[in-house]
Formats: sequence, C-alpha cells, structure tokens
Amino acid sequence: MSELNFQIHTQPGGVSVTTFREAIHRAIYLLREFDAGISKHPAGTLSWYVNKLHGNGNGDGPLSVNFVSRLKPPAVKEHLPDISSNVTSNLLTGFQDLEERCITPPYLSEFGLQKAGELAKLIKSDGATGFRFAVEDRAIEVTPKTAENVSKLQQIKRTAIGSVEGMLEAINVHRRSRSRDQKLRSVVYHSTTNRAITCMFDSDKLEAVKDALGRRVTVFGELQKNLKSETMRVVMDHLVLADKGKRFEMPDVGGTLGVPDFENSDSTEEYMRRIRGG
Repeated sequence: MSELNFQIHTQPGGVSVTTFREAIHRAIYLLREFDAGISKHPAGTLSWYVNKLHGNGNGDGPLSVNFVSRLKPPAVKEHLPDISSNVTSNLLTGFQDLEERCITPPYLSEFGLQKAGELAKLIKSDGATGFRFAVEDRAIEVTPKTAENVSKLQQIKRTAIGSVEGMLEAINVHRRSRSRDQKLRSVVYHSTTNRAITCMFDSDKLEAVKDALGRRVTVFGELQKNLKSETMRVVMDHLVLADKGKRFEMPDVGGTLGVPDFENSDSTEEYMRRIRGG
C-alpha cells in the first residue's frame, strides 16, 4: 500500500467543481497507466481510494487529496506483488521528466502523455493555479511548462526505417474516426528504456498481433520520431517473436520498406541506437 498526496493550488475563492473533477480524473488515469505499464497487466493491479481531503476553510489555499492504493482482488488471488510504491515514484519522476527535461517518461503511452498535458492545461482554468504531487519526502510541482513540453514531444519531426524491440501489450481495436491512417494500435514497452511506443498496424495483421500479446517482439517498420529523436510510433510492416536464441534478419531494403535511414548518422553506434527506437 502506498499513499500519494495531490494538491490543487487555487485562487482566492476556490476552484470550479468541473476543474476539480477533471484534475482528479487525470491524476487517477495516470496512476492507472503507470500501473499497467509496470505490472504488464493491461487493466492494472491497483485500485485507488481517497482517505483524506483537506482545505484551509477560507477558500484561499490549496485543496489536498490523499490517494491510497489497494491491490485489486484478482491481483491478491494471483499473489501478485504490490507495485504501488514503484507506481507513485514513476509518476513523480515522469512529471519531472516532462516539466524539467522535456523527455517522454517510461511507461507513459501517447494517450497518457496527452492526459498529462491536459492536466497541466487546467492551470489558470476556473480557479486552478497549479498542481503538486508528493510521496513521503519527494514532491513535484506541475506548471504550464508541462503542457508546453508535452506539445513539443507529441510533434513528429522525422521518420526512419528500423525496428523496436520490447513487450507487446494492449490492443486498441477502435480506429480513430478523425484519423486518416485508420490503423489499429497496440503498445510496445521498449526493452531498454521501458518507453511505451505506439505500434500502428493494419487489420490484416490483427491475428498476428493477438498471438504476440504479452510476449517480447521485434517490430519492423517506419519509426516516427519527435524533436528529441525519441520513437513515438512504429508503423508496422511485420513483427517477429524475440525468442531466446532466435536470429533476426532485417527486411529486404528493396521491398516495401524502402531504404534505411543512413543519412545524418554520426556513427555506427548512433545509427544502431536510432533504429532500435532509443
């Protein structure tokens, strides 16, 4: 069991009910996303409860909400470990990555990144002036800088042909109605960085993706990268199971994938880092 304190800094007179509700919703969503990524259980292993609410009584101070975790009954039944301290620690580190370093945190998907940005955008909305997460002796302040950095990180700046290796999880079979690509999506947790990379694929590959869920794979295709050269998405050409001792061959560069991106490579080490999605 772990506790996480979430503070909503407000203007004199308080914060609107809508903003309060939306802030709580996004904070809990992010806890669940880190839970799913760390536990490798798409539905997560933790439930979150409120055990304390606090305000200063005159409406001109922060509102404090204390979250406490409990293992879900299925997790208890399966004797799964309590990862709550790891979840809360990664939440704080994740916001530190976004706020101070402008890098995408481990375990946070594109959708989770969007939710973090939405939380920060609530600042200066209907009475909210900032947010603060705290665990024991650690704390991180969330400011509008988080929203600015999330917006930067979401933009795709270049593409390259390569591969991503990691654990394949969580298929989203609902196509985005406004999206031109109309592809299905899953998540690959990178084997080195634990970053949650969106894997986009056509419906004719759905069965192959289903068969590989929960397993370590190498996904070959087009890598879509942001301004930090972080791979945000891989548009899948094909995937292979990363079984122990299995050898892999890169796709035929004369086929559908085209020519690998050798331009702007300072060294072999840099090129290998980029095609692996680092």
